[in-house]
Amino acid sequence: MAGYPGPDGYFVCGGHAGGARPRGVGHPLRLSRPPSALRRKGGVMERPVKTYTRRGWWHNRLSRLGLSWRRLRENIQSLLSHPLGLTGVILVAIFGSMVLAHPILMATVWPPRLYDPILGFDSTVMPHPTPPSWRHLLGTDGMGRDVLSQLLAGARTSFSVGFLSAIVAVTISTLVGGIAGYYDGALDAALMGIADVFVLLPAPVVLLVFGLLLRMEWPVVAVAYGVLAGLGTQAIVVKSHTLTIKAKPFIEAAIIAGGGKGHVIHRHILPGLLPLTIVHAVFTVVGAVLTESLLAFFSRTSYYLSWGMMIWVGQQTFRLFTIEGQWHAIASPAIAIMLFCSAFYLIGRALDDVINPRLRRR
Repeated sequence: MAGYPGPDGYFVCGGHAGGARPRGVGHPLRLSRPPSALRRKGGVMERPVKTYTRRGWWHNRLSRLGLSWRRLRENIQSLLSHPLGLTGVILVAIFGSMVLAHPILMATVWPPRLYDPILGFDSTVMPHPTPPSWRHLLGTDGMGRDVLSQLLAGARTSFSVGFLSAIVAVTISTLVGGIAGYYDGALDAALMGIADVFVLLPAPVVLLVFGLLLRMEWPVVAVAYGVLAGLGTQAIVVKSHTLTIKAKPFIEAAIIAGGGKGHVIHRHILPGLLPLTIVHAVFTVVGAVLTESLLAFFSRTSYYLSWGMMIWVGQQTFRLFTIEGQWHAIASPAIAIMLFCSAFYLIGRALDDVINPRLRRR
């Protein structure tokens, strides 16, 4: 067998001793080492290690990026064509517009002395709390602050808590579950032992207990919830999925072809875990926002603006006023929490249907 260098930097072999490739033969065998780097053992070329020219490397990267973009676009189209997914995306877009609208309104239309969500007070409308009116579309709370302004500002806190918790939880669960699933032995047993302990520790209850000892800011709440969620059930599910991917034939083929552990994990295990981690991240947002609202409602956090804190302030002043004058200050943030969590839950359900082939076939 003779060989010749191909146009894309590979060493092509598959011709006869004369060097000419016979007609009618399919694509030639593409080896990745030059002839000087190949070793013969019993007349058989031993496993080659892939090398690229600069042009071949960029072509390979661009091809992968194009394929990834096409898959992402198809998944987004499938998500938007799903009734639950479309509903969730619309709700998230509404809450996102609330985050963007509040600073614009404060800079252009709303005077800060009247509509500041923390320090604002309207002395022309008395007594507080006041019901909804043209001046205050959702009324004011017992401290004279505009409820709509607080509602818009609180959306930023909910997004921040949810996204930070999701990042922490997904990172920890992927590391712990992926390592435990790929490596056997004592490391697997130790990591799964830790995960079993955290499964028995419900995040809201644990954070309520810690809230009795110290008042937490929202970043602390978000990180703590992400750690508790990532080290618990999510890590166990990721480990199970890692074992499933590890048993696939293409993993064995990659190892036989000379791929090391880092190559297999980076190129095969992690891409296989990506759909699962996205679904976990979306559901983590729901749990984190509910937990933060619960802690704020029980006054286990520091004083910062959030929907849970709005409910706490409302129920504190509710003791001094009748329900006719206070309902809007409690109902508005409660409905916002319900719709916000429902939006991400619907997106998570739709993503599960889109990403999971077995559910997609139903």
